[in-house]
Amino acid sequence: MPKHTHIPSVVLAACALFTSPLIAQQDVLEDQQTQPGPLNTWLQADCVLGDCGGARPFLADHGVEFFGGYTAEVWGNTTGGLKRGAVYTGLLDFGTNIDFDKLVAWKGASFSTTWLWLSGRDASEDLVGNFLTVSNIAGFNTLRMLEMWFQQNLLDDKISIRLGQLTADSEFIISDYGATFINGTFGWPAFAYTNIPNGGPGYPMGAPGVRLAIHPVDWFTFQTGIFEGDVFAQDVNRTGFRWRLNEKFGYLWINEAQFRWNHADHATGLPGQLKIGAWFHSADFAAANGDNSTWGDSGYYAIVDQQLYREPDRQAAPVTSKDAKAVAPASGKSFKEPVKLEPSNRGLGWFGRISFDPQDRNFVGFYFDTGLVYTGLIPGRDDDVIGVALGYADLTQGAAQTQFDEGARQAGCEAVIEATYDAQITKWLHIQPDLQYIVRPDGNGDLGNALVLGGRVSVTF
Repeated sequence: MPKHTHIPSVVLAACALFTSPLIAQQDVLEDQQTQPGPLNTWLQADCVLGDCGGARPFLADHGVEFFGGYTAEVWGNTTGGLKRGAVYTGLLDFGTNIDFDKLVAWKGASFSTTWLWLSGRDASEDLVGNFLTVSNIAGFNTLRMLEMWFQQNLLDDKISIRLGQLTADSEFIISDYGATFINGTFGWPAFAYTNIPNGGPGYPMGAPGVRLAIHPVDWFTFQTGIFEGDVFAQDVNRTGFRWRLNEKFGYLWINEAQFRWNHADHATGLPGQLKIGAWFHSADFAAANGDNSTWGDSGYYAIVDQQLYREPDRQAAPVTSKDAKAVAPASGKSFKEPVKLEPSNRGLGWFGRISFDPQDRNFVGFYFDTGLVYTGLIPGRDDDVIGVALGYADLTQGAAQTQFDEGARQAGCEAVIEATYDAQITKWLHIQPDLQYIVRPDGNGDLGNALVLGGRVSVTF
């Protein structure tokens, strides 16, 4: 990586001045979206490139989808950590999905590949010195293949087999509500990326593997996956094609049972889900204190996502007399009929995750995170999401002792508190200001608590 170049903290202020007017212009955008014309069509499109002159819907009808996006972040550390300053982090992601049923009438078959171009710096590495990483898109600057897999669904999608270069964090150990947040631990959590060699098969590293999912009923899914045991360091496996499948590096096996309630269309209760899982690794692992090694490693976890409150369903927009005259001859319907209610996805949700890992061979022995997420809190901003979350990682006794032996003070744990607001400006443009408070960076008292301010802008192509 190139050496860090200091960016004055005034960049953060400039970023805030730049993004604030965009949010303030939402009313203008909504007014423009009600007007006919090319601008309205563009603003209402699912992506910034629109339908590409009809090429995109034509390809989609034939089972081929191209996707892409760019995410730009600016982070500034105001106090504590390694030093004050600001960094930029960028990610270009792109790829292709193919539905073979539409393309060649091969029922249940599909293909997907995703590529990443990472750029910029890592706020945790350069500014804070913590392992609950500030940004979930930061990584070694390179062009890398993340995923490339083939999937076959059987028995009306009750069984699914996926084979190829996979990421575990696309399907395992993930909280739906936790995905709102930017800190990396609320996605692929710290108990996975600190204990599994080189972070395991989670962003930005994929690994050869196979995944089997069984979905016998709507409320239950069981999935299991076997992956290459060591994805190698990011600066070693730069392209995603460095593969070593052998006993020395071992294999990672993840199993997860998922239970859902109130997810059916006719359900009136609040939806939720419970995930219970475990991972096992077959390589030899050094003891947490570095004195010896032992065979195998494992971890055990549980995840809950639960909606706590759902705003009442609301009526569809009323039809004006002018609109009624325009459509009445064609529809033949009476406009005295009751107006249907639109289902509401607005409301308050809660998530929690907990993990226990063996003390004698891991870095993190106990982990939990929790948070609240509200969708549509501000009137007229139904798709915006606001949230606050807490993540806590407790070092194993061996890892803490190693830090003590190296001269660290008060070794034992690290925590993060994050507050975020994801504003959807259009379907293809999101702006997400973010605040994170890091407690005891690197799990000890050597570095002061850090207050990190920043955010991201995401554009979908």
